[in-house]
Amino acid sequence: MNKKILLVSVVLVLIMGLIVPGCAQPAPAPAPGAAPTAAPPGTEYQYQWRNSSNYPTESEGAQAMFRFGDLVTERTKGRVTVTSYADGVLGGWDAIQEMVIRGDVEMMFEALDDAFDPRIAVGYYIPYVFIDYDAAQRLWAPGGYVYETLNNKIMIPLGYRALGAWCAGIGGITTRDVPRDPWNTDVAKDMKIRVMALTACQLTAETLGYMVVGMPFAEVYTSMQTGIVDGQQGGGTMQAWIFKDINSCYLHYKDYIEPIWFSVNNDSWASLTEEDQQILTETAQQMQNEQATYAEEMDEKYMQMLRDYGWTVLEPTNAEWELMQQAVFEEVWPELTPIIGKAIINDLYDALGIARPG
Repeated sequence: MNKKILLVSVVLVLIMGLIVPGCAQPAPAPAPGAAPTAAPPGTEYQYQWRNSSNYPTESEGAQAMFRFGDLVTERTKGRVTVTSYADGVLGGWDAIQEMVIRGDVEMMFEALDDAFDPRIAVGYYIPYVFIDYDAAQRLWAPGGYVYETLNNKIMIPLGYRALGAWCAGIGGITTRDVPRDPWNTDVAKDMKIRVMALTACQLTAETLGYMVVGMPFAEVYTSMQTGIVDGQQGGGTMQAWIFKDINSCYLHYKDYIEPIWFSVNNDSWASLTEEDQQILTETAQQMQNEQATYAEEMDEKYMQMLRDYGWTVLEPTNAEWELMQQAVFEEVWPELTPIIGKAIINDLYDALGIARPG
């Protein structure tokens, strides 16, 4: 993976992340109010918290969630016992976000759904302007632009907050068979694939030449088994491995870097002392830092596992990737930009220390 991505891409990834609207109508957001703080020092409690993820139990993502829960339970000496639920047993990734906002579930280890606020995509899907892993780590950490923007401007007013991001790799598409001329956006692939129910995902996959259908992740495996779709988009090579028995081709489109966030309900957070809040944040950041050093290796590991399993694994050249990027710039971005404002763009340039254009 070439990590020397132009700095302008860092600017563009943030700009696009702020403007991606979801395909669903925004759900009613809780009335904004003062962000909750913390319980008085010395407050006694013994909480039984739940943390939810749609990752399969045996996946590395679920294992990271289990480890986080174990570490928090140990480090708080049982003041906060976190029980982790994989396989989406508490709800789909979009439904669980609403449950965390309401406080029905205390935590989640999930992608962020932009149904409540399209700007939330700054912490998730940004098409074809990805940054390298090192830059992502800086932006996702406390004090980084993405971390601070998500929490202070978007998530906390909605009712929850992000603690840290676990990198699931650089995205791609898996298919039943090798599509026609996969890197040529002018060629129809004659395949229908599942995409995440986000406008940016749908438009991007269509620009790449696919027919698309948005559906929850929990329905993807059965839909491919029954022939409703020919493949799926989303996640990195680790996600591709989940479908090893029903697909046979992985295409490393490199359309985005996927962060899976440890997020917590505001009121649950405010019931903790500052000491335990610090423990949760530091533990989430530990998971983030450990994964950051492994993410690129993980991409290569799972691609090799797929090859060994008999899959066809394809990667574009730099020139082919740049042509796909240009097509997305020309065809997708105009659909995504109407809600961005000049003030936001200027703030992004200022945050990165880059001279404002014009």
